[in-house]
Amino acid sequence: MQGIAPRLPLLRRAGAATAFAALLLLCAPPPSLSQSMPGQVYHDLLSQGHDRLARDLTRLLDLRSRPERDGIEDFLKRWEDEADGPESGYDWLAVARMWLRAGEANRAESALRRTEGRVPEAVYRLDRARIAFLKEEVDGASDYWRACEIAGETAATEAWLDVEVLATPDELETWNRLRTLPAADRNACAFFRRLWNRRAAASGMAVDERILAHYMRTRYALEHYRRRGRVRPRFSVRLGRPADSVYDDRGLLYVRMGAPDDVAAHAGSVCIEPNVSWAYERPGGFRMYHLSPLGGTGDWYLLENLAMVNRCGTWDRNPFGANSPLLLDTPGQTFYDLYMSRMGLDPAYARIANHALNLAGDTFVGLRLAEELKDERDWTWADGKYAVASVPERPPVDLSVNFGFEWLGFRAPRPGLTRIWMNGLVEASTLTPELRDGRDVYRVHVVWTLLDESGSSYLHIPVFFELPTDTKLDEEAGLSIRMSADLPPGAYRWMLVVADVNVIGERDDEKPAGGYATGDLLVRDMGADLPLLSDVAVSPDSMGAWSPARGISLNPTPAHVTGSDGIAFIYYEAYNLTPGGRYETRVVLEPEGGGQAFDLSYPGTARTEGRIVTRGYLRIDLSDSSPGRYRTSVTVRDLTSGITTLPVRTGIIVNRE
Repeated sequence: MQGIAPRLPLLRRAGAATAFAALLLLCAPPPSLSQSMPGQVYHDLLSQGHDRLARDLTRLLDLRSRPERDGIEDFLKRWEDEADGPESGYDWLAVARMWLRAGEANRAESALRRTEGRVPEAVYRLDRARIAFLKEEVDGASDYWRACEIAGETAATEAWLDVEVLATPDELETWNRLRTLPAADRNACAFFRRLWNRRAAASGMAVDERILAHYMRTRYALEHYRRRGRVRPRFSVRLGRPADSVYDDRGLLYVRMGAPDDVAAHAGSVCIEPNVSWAYERPGGFRMYHLSPLGGTGDWYLLENLAMVNRCGTWDRNPFGANSPLLLDTPGQTFYDLYMSRMGLDPAYARIANHALNLAGDTFVGLRLAEELKDERDWTWADGKYAVASVPERPPVDLSVNFGFEWLGFRAPRPGLTRIWMNGLVEASTLTPELRDGRDVYRVHVVWTLLDESGSSYLHIPVFFELPTDTKLDEEAGLSIRMSADLPPGAYRWMLVVADVNVIGERDDEKPAGGYATGDLLVRDMGADLPLLSDVAVSPDSMGAWSPARGISLNPTPAHVTGSDGIAFIYYEAYNLTPGGRYETRVVLEPEGGGQAFDLSYPGTARTEGRIVTRGYLRIDLSDSSPGRYRTSVTVRDLTSGITTLPVRTGIIVNRE
């Protein structure tokens, strides 16, 4: 069994090098489907009677091989001696790709320079990007995107084969449909932007960083998890993985999800095939993947049940699931040991182990075991679909930092846009302060990503926040985090990633302390002509670092608590009120546990400038109200036109501590 790769940080991993997936040939020679050699070179060598050179070049560029420096140098010498060496631009492209396969970035770069102006620019730039990624340089993305923009059919297909292992079945279907369109209608680059935007958004990374991470992962997977035999994967192909991929299923998981968060293995025995389980931590628990060569020659493939590695005993159809096995014989100690080896990943495996050990002569226990094996298959299928048919990535943080947040929407200064504020609070007790000049300093790095509904627009907003204090913050305190973005109205997929900058893992494979959350956000259109109300910010006091307008300073928190005196301050904006006209703000509060609601009304005069923003800043005195949560509704009535805005609902918690 191959070792597990260390997890990749956002940009670098010591000793990692880039990789590229199988590249389409300009004119594919027949010996292999997984080559990265321009077909013209192969056919030129054949036509000149150099059959052996053509075959050896094919072998060196086959992605299932591992060319070494000495082997390439020997081949180039024979090419020089027998056929006058590389001459054309495509000859030198083949040389560059040999060195790229061998991980020799400088030599690949030197050979590629000889192709400039002699091969299509998109092909040249794509290879230059691959070489930059081999050197772990994120700047290679500029060549990647230039190649994407000008790519013809050949370069676009090469770019596709680089990312095919990442594609979901839906994306594969979209790509195949795209290829049938007339060249002028394809816009393949828009397809690639959407593909990368989705992965960057899911991992909380900038797009170019995510591309670099992909090429680093594929390089590692080619070195450690490439397919060696002719047996194709079965279970994962049914889930939608590319059938002809050069990776086994370990490589598939590694490229799509990175290194596992936990591993459990069984070396095998007389009755048990060698097997390993890779576990990936996700919200709600581990996603589990069982793999085994099942008597093969080193290619490890996903299993529908861990029990499938048991090669002793008799199996029959499981009445609880058509494709889930039912063991008819008494499983015995080896079966028990197999499932107990996974107990640390999920206690459910211990239950299966115990039922298997107690199976002998007990029909009820046998039925329970059959049902649990069926349930295990259902988990495996769900986790398999997650890995193959979705975008299964997550940010590289360890989920130890807690934070809360809310979205606040206001009209942006630029017409047609809405300003969305992320207003958050990181729990201080989950952060580690750094002692600096006699003070405790809390520091977090926050990344906010936004992906629009079409997948074509992606925002990646990283910000550092720092709070120096004279003493450590108590458990009730927090570090405020606020960020804003001006967005067109519509639906967005968002992610927030919070990392404690003061806590750095001691090992390369250790995730930094942090947390993340993701979900959907609907951005309202604030450009209507009728009176309209923004969202409502709630602050426990009238002093703070957030200043939405001149003369207003607040410290709004997503908890919406009052100060200890029972007083809250709210801020809102009203749009399209009659210029210079009178208006009335109405605040209705209802105790969440039941009881009598009460109204508060506040009169005001709108600004005289046409369609100007009218800002509301109110002190809400709830000092005589009972502690607890109050459902709150805010409306504004234009007393000139008689029009009342739609209510904006929020909540206020009366605090007495």
